[in-house]
Formats: sequence, structure tokens, C-alpha cells
Amino acid sequence: MTLPTPKAPAKTINAFKTALGNRNFMTFDAFVSWALYNVPYGYYARSRQRVGKHKQSDFYTSSVLGSLWAELVVESCVDLLGNQNLLDFTFVEIAAEPGNSLLEKTDHPFGDQKVLRLGDSIKLSGKVVVYSNEWLDAQPFRHFRFSYDKKDWVETGVTLSGDQLVEVEIDLPEKHNLNLPPNGKPGDLFDWPSGARHTMDSLFSDQSWDGLFLTFDYGLPLDVLLHHRPQGTARAYYRHTMNNDLLAIPCEQDLTCHLCWDDLLECMKENSFFDIGLKTQESFFLSHATKRIKKEFEKESKSHDSQMQTIKEILHPAHLGHGMYALWGKR
Repeated sequence: MTLPTPKAPAKTINAFKTALGNRNFMTFDAFVSWALYNVPYGYYARSRQRVGKHKQSDFYTSSVLGSLWAELVVESCVDLLGNQNLLDFTFVEIAAEPGNSLLEKTDHPFGDQKVLRLGDSIKLSGKVVVYSNEWLDAQPFRHFRFSYDKKDWVETGVTLSGDQLVEVEIDLPEKHNLNLPPNGKPGDLFDWPSGARHTMDSLFSDQSWDGLFLTFDYGLPLDVLLHHRPQGTARAYYRHTMNNDLLAIPCEQDLTCHLCWDDLLECMKENSFFDIGLKTQESFFLSHATKRIKKEFEKESKSHDSQMQTIKEILHPAHLGHGMYALWGKR
């Protein structure tokens, strides 16, 4: 069974055809990796403004909310590190957008800082604070479908049918270890963020650094992913519009799926992290950045309204406060 999608640009089709080579298909995670990171066409491989509230961007994150976001992150890191000498630490920001960095306009107590863009090699050493915002959900993921014909779960891949990218069923690996629900219904979907775990394993296997790891992202418990999201969590974003057509305009739209918190928490435990925590963004900042939040509420200046609006976007459950989570740990 194939699922046709709208016609992709000729340059993209030719690039995909070259990447496909003599293979019959790409696995879905390989397709996502290609669509996001292939040079020179990949969505994240090009230097363009993807994040923001203007019409030509595709989505926005907390990183565009100005210095207040940075101040909340810094205070939280200081609180989590306790009485350690902060001058001993290098603050490392992973996956910063082109031309931007968290600490560029913010005072901070750390001895040094380092900014890594998406695609940069990650080499850390010594005492560091590793920070990222919506980095892990920008990694490849696997895509499963409950087959109409087989009455069972099948993994999907991507191939060409004429000049269109199409989704095809491929053999389900024997060792997928996902325990997909046996009572699936034809058309049900399941997305597994395999790239996020691989990325964390790679980062944590390097034992030449220690300190604090802190990331903000979207995610769900494994039970919810398996049993309460029958249409999966994979989405495409283009010009601030979300859609489910993951193969439309490849390399022009962002592709993402929710993380699995159980999997990432297990990864941290296996890599000697302690004081591991997972909280909604709202709860995290209310626990670890109370001084900065209180200071904002005590202001009486005319600029207070705009800053209060930013606080609401960061903390309020109707905005980013509840859907986004903070995951952290020390080693």
C-alpha cells in the first residue's frame, strides 16, 4: 500500500533520487534525517530564519521570547548547581538558531560559554552546563502504521513513485522492542523518536565532561504514546501551520514528533546521572527561578505589561507552560 502526497519540487525529487541510490526505499527515520539535514537542501542545513512570529518563519519557541527567557534559564541552572563554583563551568548551548544565542544579551555567572548550531560536532570536556531548547524533537523518528491488509503493525519507509514521494510498508524488525498495542485499528499510527535516544546516548557516552544537563521539549509517557495517541504524534510545520502530510514539500517544512520521557529518563539513569527531574515548564521555573519571576510581578514600570505577557507565554498552561517540559540531571 502506498500513500501519495502532493508533488514535490523537481530539485528535491532529484536530490532524493540521488540519496536513494539503488535501494528500493529509505527507512522513515533515514528520510527524516535526509529531509532535515542533507546538504545543501535540508531544512536545517540552510541558513534561514525558521523560528519567530513573522510570516516567513514556520514556528516559534521560547528562545525568541527575549532576555527574560534567558534570565529564567540562568537562575534555574544556578539553583540546580547549588553551592558549586560557577566560574568552573562552561555554559554550552546546543542547537542555537543562526545568529542567536541564549546568553548573548544576558549577564551570567559562568566562567565561559560555547554555542553549537544544529549539525555542529559536539565535543565537551570538563565542567559544563549543557542546555538545549527543542533540540531532541528535531531528530529522526520511525513511523509505524496498523496495516489494513495484514491486520498488524508495519513499519513504513519512503520511496519514489514517478515524481512523487510515497510511503511504503516495510518488514517490521524482529527486535523493535516497542510492544505496540495488539488491539490496533486499521489506519492507527505510532511514531517512535529513535533519534532522540541515539543523540542522548552519543552525548552521554562521552565521559570527559560532567555537570548539568537541561533541555526543554515536547514529550509524553510511553503508555500515552502507545495507547492514547492512535494518530501518532508526528507533525509537519510550515508557515505556522501544522499538518499531517509528512512527505509534502520535503526540505521546506519542519518534521517532528513527541519524545518518550520514559526512554530518555532511562538513558540518563544508565549514564550515571543523579538528581534527575522532569517537570512541566511552568512547574520547573516556579520551583527554580522564583526570584526572577517575583521580581517581574513587583515591577510597576510601563514596560511591565510586555514583560508580563512574556511571563504568561512561558508559564501559562494555555501557552508554553504546560505542553513544554524541562528534563534535567547532574553527573
